[in-house]
Amino acid sequence: MQITDMLLTNRNARPGTRITPRGLVIHWTANEGKGANAVANRNYFNKPTTEASAHYIVDDKQIVRCLPETEMGYHVGAKSYKPDALKQLSSYPNNCTIGIEMCVNSDGDFKAMYQRTVELAADILKRYCWGVDRLWRHFDITGKNCPAYFVSDDFARRFTCLTAAQAWGKFKADVQKLLTSNPQPTPKPVDKVFIEINGVHLKADGYLKDEVSMLPVRAVAEALGMTPVYDPATKQVTVNGHDLTETIEVGVSYAPARELAAALGLQVEWDGTTKTVKLSKGCVCK
Repeated sequence: MQITDMLLTNRNARPGTRITPRGLVIHWTANEGKGANAVANRNYFNKPTTEASAHYIVDDKQIVRCLPETEMGYHVGAKSYKPDALKQLSSYPNNCTIGIEMCVNSDGDFKAMYQRTVELAADILKRYCWGVDRLWRHFDITGKNCPAYFVSDDFARRFTCLTAAQAWGKFKADVQKLLTSNPQPTPKPVDKVFIEINGVHLKADGYLKDEVSMLPVRAVAEALGMTPVYDPATKQVTVNGHDLTETIEVGVSYAPARELAAALGLQVEWDGTTKTVKLSKGCVCK
């Protein structure tokens, strides 16, 4: 799956605010005009007067990335939100969701665009170790008729020959097929490492690899109020501007304790008796 980077420069559409994604939102462009493909929609987002954006735009030929997944887009803003969105996402879901726009230009191939979207959605879910329960229609968050063919029966029958409920169910099932057709490998038994941050036990664990403590990057960074940056193109994780020598196990990035601590401005202590890495302001780690 190839992705074309055309990152936005319009600050009204790309505020640069860092986010920690919790869900993936599916949209449609609602523009059936000829030529209203991914590049055209990206260029619309990039106009200085536009105050809307999404992370990805998909047409029948390509996937265009407009925003890094760790930056906020303006794709689900509203005056009010549905209860489930408020409960599972946040009071302002733009600050914790990734948005995908599906193109419906009349000179494009809907089936090809649909398949590309399924592949992209599955890739994102895999990387974050999410299930299809993390998929949201724009409608599920704000009540907007978007994507119309997953919400309204008349649009659904025109585009998919199904009801809206059937079409949305099929989309989730198609994503699920890709998730299970190439499942993440079952992790090998490892020596578990416990983690304490300023004396508080972290729910996530690390493991020992060649006598080195490997810690889950995202869990540790977020416990300290920081957000690691993941570049899908290079598969590189950065914390506080520091590139890490990470290892990915079952979709989770781990880094050596000493290296991660240095990036976070902390020191570490290794308790060999309890196999605990203690992160604070002082010591040495295994």
